[in-house]
Amino acid sequence: MNSLDILILVMLLITTVYVLISSKRANSILTISTGLLALLFVIQFFWKGFYWQYIPTYLQSCLLMIAIYGKLGSRRKLLHLSLGILTVVALVPWAIFLPVPGLTKPVGKYSVGTQIFRWVDSTRAEQISEDPFDKRNVIVQAWYPAQGDAKGTHSLYLDGLPTLPPKVSIMPSFLMDHYDQIDTYAVTNAAPAKAREKWPVVLFLPGYGAARAFYTSLAVGIASHGYVVLCLDHPYEAAITQLANGKLATTIENFQPGDPDRLGFMKDRLDIRVADVKFVINQIENKSSNADTFFTSLDLNRIGIAGHSLGGATGAAAMAGESRIKAAVNIDGTLYGGLPKSTVYRPFLLIESKKDEVGRFERYEAGNQALFKQFHGGYRYELEDADHYSFTDVPLLLAPLARLLAGYVLSIGQQSKKTHKATVSLLDAFFDHTLNGNPSQIDAVANRYESIARKSVAY
Repeated sequence: MNSLDILILVMLLITTVYVLISSKRANSILTISTGLLALLFVIQFFWKGFYWQYIPTYLQSCLLMIAIYGKLGSRRKLLHLSLGILTVVALVPWAIFLPVPGLTKPVGKYSVGTQIFRWVDSTRAEQISEDPFDKRNVIVQAWYPAQGDAKGTHSLYLDGLPTLPPKVSIMPSFLMDHYDQIDTYAVTNAAPAKAREKWPVVLFLPGYGAARAFYTSLAVGIASHGYVVLCLDHPYEAAITQLANGKLATTIENFQPGDPDRLGFMKDRLDIRVADVKFVINQIENKSSNADTFFTSLDLNRIGIAGHSLGGATGAAAMAGESRIKAAVNIDGTLYGGLPKSTVYRPFLLIESKKDEVGRFERYEAGNQALFKQFHGGYRYELEDADHYSFTDVPLLLAPLARLLAGYVLSIGQQSKKTHKATVSLLDAFFDHTLNGNPSQIDAVANRYESIARKSVAY
């Protein structure tokens, strides 16, 4: 909610209260107040456009004008009751979904640019869609250090804007009508910064069913510290993504009978994702030989990988079978399937939310113990204020009141901005050590946050 929205709601509330308690209907104070409200409505409409959240507000303003200047007679009490009820109704939409959410602002020293690449792997048939002629698409959004004087438009937050289908995952798309106004803190197609000849690369994988957009706060935050972050969308699994041919792909779940826990289904998805990762690395290697100013700025000898939920487990599994990946971070992810045998040490970091329910996370724990064993140890940190969804942007789509209730009643998305900042700090410290070769500062960084606890690693 921006300052104009807040001002309109405050003015509307004050005017309504004054009308309800004042014995004089039309006076200079109300004339000034209603005139200012009308002016603010005009500014809002022409500046930001039509918000569905304003519909009750417009109705309330009309009732206010009737209450102030109309001939009410015996209907005055009924109108005042209606005003009181409509005041509550007018506030409800703003208490649930924000028309233009605010993301976590990056704090690194670099400005951020972004580009989107929609690639087709002609060697792989698409296993998820029903079209037997489909080839596997992989969508990559690059977030990278940009020239400090880069100017231009911010990138669109979500693929498909403004022609979204009726629903995106479980959310009605009309809630996202103004998501094109979200500030992603990144300039589209900006020139890469020249502070370094080549930049370390971090592949970032979203959680199951999530679009890459829902990790924009993390991706931009990491990029601002001096990394090229390649954030992947996995088509037909992501909530929504645009393919190379312009088609919008949404989630398809072809669960198989005889797999009640969906373990086989999840392992298949993880395997598809691992193949996507290898394809992306091949692509950037092939393109780096051309004279393209973006791909020649990538240091292919310093590639790390990170991800959330299934994306974190996929990243670790991909590193187990891919020598070009030098370090991996699993953020709250559960592993499905086995791992190749290896005696090669690779740096591995597990960042997790609070895990205090005994017995609930057995598969999660077993999978991560297998990863620690695979990589001969690693780091493990718990963010005690976080839950599984805190690492995403999703809680930021909610208004503060709804976010508070979701966090403390449903335990969803607590302390998101705090979690984003802590997670980005840990990722920066880890990759600065493992990719850049600088002395490890990860414990020192963790100690700056009261909510981060280092946990022992036993395998």
